[in-house]
Amino acid sequence: MMYKKFFFACIGLLLFLTGCIPSLDQEEEEIIIVEETDDVDEQQFILTPTIDTPENFYRTVLLDGEYQRSPARGVVASAMTNRIDINQFEVGLMEIASAFYEQSEYYFQEGTYLSGDTINSWIRRYNPAESRYARGLNPSLGELEVEENEDGEEIEVGLAEDVDSLSVPELSELMRENPLVLSNVLEHNYVYGSAEEGVNLGGMVIGLSLRAVYYFQLYDDDGKMYQYEQPLELDEVEEKGKEIAQQVVNRIRTHHEDLAEVPITIALFQERPRGSIVPGSFIAMTHVEENETGIQEWEAINEEFYFFPSRAARQAYPNHSNAFEQFKDEMEQFMGRSIGIVGKGRFKNGAIDELTIEFNMQSHGKAEIIALTQFASGRIEEIFNLQVPISVYINSINGPESIVVKYPDHDPFIHVYK
Repeated sequence: MMYKKFFFACIGLLLFLTGCIPSLDQEEEEIIIVEETDDVDEQQFILTPTIDTPENFYRTVLLDGEYQRSPARGVVASAMTNRIDINQFEVGLMEIASAFYEQSEYYFQEGTYLSGDTINSWIRRYNPAESRYARGLNPSLGELEVEENEDGEEIEVGLAEDVDSLSVPELSELMRENPLVLSNVLEHNYVYGSAEEGVNLGGMVIGLSLRAVYYFQLYDDDGKMYQYEQPLELDEVEEKGKEIAQQVVNRIRTHHEDLAEVPITIALFQERPRGSIVPGSFIAMTHVEENETGIQEWEAINEEFYFFPSRAARQAYPNHSNAFEQFKDEMEQFMGRSIGIVGKGRFKNGAIDELTIEFNMQSHGKAEIIALTQFASGRIEEIFNLQVPISVYINSINGPESIVVKYPDHDPFIHVYK
């Protein structure tokens, strides 16, 4: 199954707001009134207008005119160590949703069911002996002790080993053997509505972010800190992520009766190591229909990012790497000096899907920026010859200077900041 593009929706919105796409058509916002009942005060839902851009993106639901933030807002930032992973995790999850929820029929809303406390309890280690760890979805720190209850059933009661008595080397080895795999859980909701039907939840999309490297630190009795990192086997991480996904579905169905008839989509996101210059990617997805609990099958997502210029990109995609080098050389010849130019390519199923190029300049004049922007816009199509979105961001020590966005079968969109 191929899922639709969403990654450049934010760019389209940015260009609209900055006024550089004057020909876009825009619908009026739609207002839905939910009348007052014994349980709910009268509410006004506003569906933000549709903007006709080359890339479709979800309209948003506003409650009484206000954007509704998730009660778990902030958990993503604190749980993941790489900023570019955070951005791709959130935006990519919206893209995955478009395989099941048409942008023309559904509206986006941040998650409302999973609170920050709930997500924090899930990303802890599992230890049934302590209440704050009893709902953890990450591996326990070693084997668990099992006892029989009054009904003769075996239940887990806590860790079999007293980890508090271990030395720093012993404890570090135990933690390496039982790494924290799950780093975050992200919920998105997709609703549909009309003046006649009101607003209803049509589907829930859950992202599970999985570590590539387990970073941890320990302190000895003297307060000295020891830092460790343990690279993880990605196949094992994916397998563990799928096990966690089934537990997540079970918990949602069990603890939220009103979600019994709501489909749940779950996607696994593989992070990159700390300090990586390209983001992680989604590696697998599954869809559980309404009134179902068991996950039947998973669909692999073949997605990867490459940085230009780099040896990895040159080895994997030499033609694209050569085109980037040519573009960079022509830009520097045009300016008569070296310019910091880097790129990031997104590839799906072995083919490029998006290309982003960033200029980082020092001193300049406004006339130079205008000329460079015009020259770049004319060269990106001829040099790369790609039927994918291409974005060029020209920045300097003073901040953003200009932007060029080229969509397939459209003339480039250009904006120069004043």
